[in-house]
Amino acid sequence: MGLFIQLSLTVVSEAIVMDEKVKESSMLDMASAVCNYDAHYKDHPKYWCRGYFQSYCNIIAFTPNSTDRVALRDTGNQLVVTVSCLTKEDAGWYWCGIQRDFAQDDMDFTELVVTDNRTTQTTPSLELERMTGRVAGRTWEWALLDSQILSEADPSGNKSRSCRSSKVVQKADQSRMSILIICILITGAGIVSIIICPKGEAKGTAGEKASLEARKPGKFLL
Repeated sequence: MGLFIQLSLTVVSEAIVMDEKVKESSMLDMASAVCNYDAHYKDHPKYWCRGYFQSYCNIIAFTPNSTDRVALRDTGNQLVVTVSCLTKEDAGWYWCGIQRDFAQDDMDFTELVVTDNRTTQTTPSLELERMTGRVAGRTWEWALLDSQILSEADPSGNKSRSCRSSKVVQKADQSRMSILIICILITGAGIVSIIICPKGEAKGTAGEKASLEARKPGKFLL
């Protein structure tokens, strides 16, 4: 129904034609769109935008520029758009367009459907970091959980693995920072105890010596 309404609202243009009106891809995968256009417009700026209505779509990138996940390539008669690391939020309506100075832009659309039907197998792999510390002559050793890596079996390629790996690296960095902070706090507490305890022991030792001196035979107060 949405596609029928979109077709009825679209200004028909033969200057640029999208290869498919509906594209379906999986999460963490990539989607590509090929927009064929008349070679007469090879020197005109091309763009990729998002939105249901043609006149109000939000331009994501112009040629020859790209973004972190959207790459644009102009071959001279085709605009090739590649969107990587797909998420559910990427689903929607998209347009490729040719910018014209004194006329309405030529545009054509496609609907991107993002599914979550990937065959994945996640196995937790724990990376442990052992650290040692010495406080007041005592040594202890503890193991800290650094990060949990999820490995994905993806026979179609490395794209989804690279998308997931980038997120895992960020989480691992956060875990390492947390571990470092904890270690600093524990070490600081140990150093404080080293500084404070000898003073207390010195006071106790002086009191014990005075008591022993008072108990020695032959030393009585007359």
